[in-house]
Amino acid sequence: MQHIRFTPIAALVPLMLAAAALAQGGASASPAESTGGEAAASATAAAAAPSATERAALDLVRALEQTAFGTWLKEHQVAWNAMVVAALLVLGFVLKLVLARVLGAVVARALERANKKRFSDALTASKVIGPISAIAPLLLVARVLGVFGDAALVNPLVSFNVSNLLVALAIVRGIGISSSLMKTVDDVYSSRPEVNRPEALRGYRQVLMVAIGLAGGISAAAVLVGKSPVVFLAALGAATAVLGVVFKDVLFSLVANLLLTANDAIRVGDWIELRAHGVDGRIAEIKTTSVRVQNADGTMHSVPIGRFVQEPYMNYRSKYGSPGRRVRRGIRVDLRTVRALGANELAALAAHAPLAGAAERARAAAGDAPVTNLCVFRAYAERLLASHQAIDPSLPVVVSQQEATATGQPVEILCFIKADAAPDLASVEGSLLDQLALALPVFALRGYQQGSDLGPIASPLPWLGTADLAAAGVRA
Repeated sequence: MQHIRFTPIAALVPLMLAAAALAQGGASASPAESTGGEAAASATAAAAAPSATERAALDLVRALEQTAFGTWLKEHQVAWNAMVVAALLVLGFVLKLVLARVLGAVVARALERANKKRFSDALTASKVIGPISAIAPLLLVARVLGVFGDAALVNPLVSFNVSNLLVALAIVRGIGISSSLMKTVDDVYSSRPEVNRPEALRGYRQVLMVAIGLAGGISAAAVLVGKSPVVFLAALGAATAVLGVVFKDVLFSLVANLLLTANDAIRVGDWIELRAHGVDGRIAEIKTTSVRVQNADGTMHSVPIGRFVQEPYMNYRSKYGSPGRRVRRGIRVDLRTVRALGANELAALAAHAPLAGAAERARAAAGDAPVTNLCVFRAYAERLLASHQAIDPSLPVVVSQQEATATGQPVEILCFIKADAAPDLASVEGSLLDQLALALPVFALRGYQQGSDLGPIASPLPWLGTADLAAAGVRA
C-alpha cells in the first residue's frame, strides 16, 4: 500500500514534464525568426520539433477544444481564459502542498542526521517551509501561462499580466522567506551559551532586510510593468543625490543600528539614561531607526537611534544582566541636625542588634574623624537596601552624600529593584523611601524644610528615641 502515499507526486510528474517541455519549446521558437537561409531554417525546425511529451500535451488541449464543451469555451474567450488560469492555479496549489510535505520531511531528516536538532526546531517554529515550497509552483505556473500565450492557447494579454503578477508575487514571498530565515538564524545564534542574549544579530538583520526589500521591491515593480530592473536602477541612480539628502537621517540610523548591534551597546531591557533629553528608563523596543524607552513613571520616549552614537548616555546593565527598575532618589537632610556622636551614644547604638552593623560601618568610614549621625544614617540606609528582598544584590547599592546646598544636605540613593519583585515596582520604590524617611528621627536627623516652616532648633533632637525606633520598624 505504499504506492498510494506517492500517488499525488506520480500524478504531478507528467504535468510538470509537460510544462517544462512546453517552456523549452517556447523558448526555442524565437531564434528561428531571426535566422536566414534554408539550412538554418531546417536546423531550427528540427531543433524545435515537439517531443513526445509536448505532442501529448498539445494533443490533449486540442482534443479538449474539439469537444462540445471546448467549442463553447472557445466561443467564450473570457470563460476559456478564466478556466485555464484557474486550472493552472489549482495545479500549482496542489504542487505546493506536496512540495511542502516532502521538503519539510527531507529538511527535518537531514538536520537530524547532521545533529542540528536546535536549528530544526527553530526552522519548524518559523513555518518557513510553506512559503519556500510556494516559490517553484508560482514560477512554474507563470512559465506555463507564458508558453500558452505564445501558442495562442490563451489570450496573450491575460498570459502576460497574470504570469508577471505571479513572478512578482514569488519575489515578494522570497523577501518574506529571507526575513524568516534570518530571524531563525538569529534565534539559534542568540541561544548559544557563549552568546546568551536575545536578538544578537538584530542590527545586521534589519540592515540586510532594508537592502533585500529595496532590491526585491524594484525587481517586483519591474516585473509587473514588464521592464528590466536595470531601467529602475538607472532612474534610481540618477536620483541618488536627491535621495541621499532626503533620507540622510534614515541612512545614518541604519549605520548607527549596525554599530550598536556589533558592539552590543544596548539591548531590550537595559536601563539607560540620556540626561540631555530627560530620558531615564528601560528600553522597551529597538526599531530600525528609533528606540522606545519606558520611563520610571510609565511614560514612553521614542529616541532616534543615532543619539546613542552621537551623544553620551548611561547604561546600567551589569555583567549579570539588565536591571528591573533603577531607583535614584535623594533625601535632603537639615544641616542644623547633623552633629558628632559621643561615646555614650555610640555605645547605645551598638546595643541594638539591627543597628550594630551600621555603627561598625560608620566607624570604619569615619576613620580618625568623629562619627556623625549622618554617617551612621548613610551606613544604615545602605545595609537596609542591600538586605531588602526586592533589591537586586548583583547590582550596585550606593548611598552617597552630595555637595551641600541652600536647600539642605542631599543624600542620594542608588539601587535596582528586581523585575519580578512585585507587579507594581513603583509601590516598592515608594515603600523604601518611606522607610528611610521614617528612620531619620532615629538618628536625630530630620528632612530639610523651609526655615520659616520649622523655626529654630532649640536643642538637639533625641538620639535613638523609643517612639522613633518603633516608627522606623527597628527592634532591639
